[in-house]
Amino acid sequence: MTQYLKGCISNYINLAHFLVPLHKKVMARSIKFIILILLTYNSYTASSQDMYRTQEGEIIISVISSDTVMKLSNKHILVLLNYQNAKFDIKLDKSNFITGNDSIDNQLSKLKFDIIEFDGKLDIGYINTKARGIQTFGVEGHISTNNNLISGVGHLEHLSSGGNYSCLLTMTFNLKLDELGLEIEGFDLKDDVKIEISEMLLNQDK
Repeated sequence: MTQYLKGCISNYINLAHFLVPLHKKVMARSIKFIILILLTYNSYTASSQDMYRTQEGEIIISVISSDTVMKLSNKHILVLLNYQNAKFDIKLDKSNFITGNDSIDNQLSKLKFDIIEFDGKLDIGYINTKARGIQTFGVEGHISTNNNLISGVGHLEHLSSGGNYSCLLTMTFNLKLDELGLEIEGFDLKDDVKIEISEMLLNQDK
């Protein structure tokens, strides 16, 4: 056997010794990556099962205008509620508010894509849709218009014959008008406003 051939065989053997452990390392990393994906997916699935998402809620803002109570109603709100830790995230578009006053509604309709977001937590351990009677608790969170911390009162009322819905969640806050970032021209609006948010909740086993 020539010296050249012996050198080639030696090189191939050395390459094989290098590739085998390298292949094992790549396989080990691949397995770790696959396990990480599965764990992430399972975590996301478990988390998503705890989340309740709906666009069927309603927010009503009451404000005094010339000694008359004016109500701004918005039935197009997005509510994300975590049943396990009672945290929530609420988003709404200012342009979806209606008052019944053509002049005000026209101003509001021009605020399309001007979003108010409110995220926070109910002062309870978790959402218990099986509890009877009315639960009363504090509510606290941040509002996106100025990132202020606001607090209010919440109620969770059991529905005896709600079908798929088991509870009515309501939250009430007293704020200043400028905290909402709502500017309505041509009307004498008082600075104090009352906000009421209501949401039907689905049955959830606990």
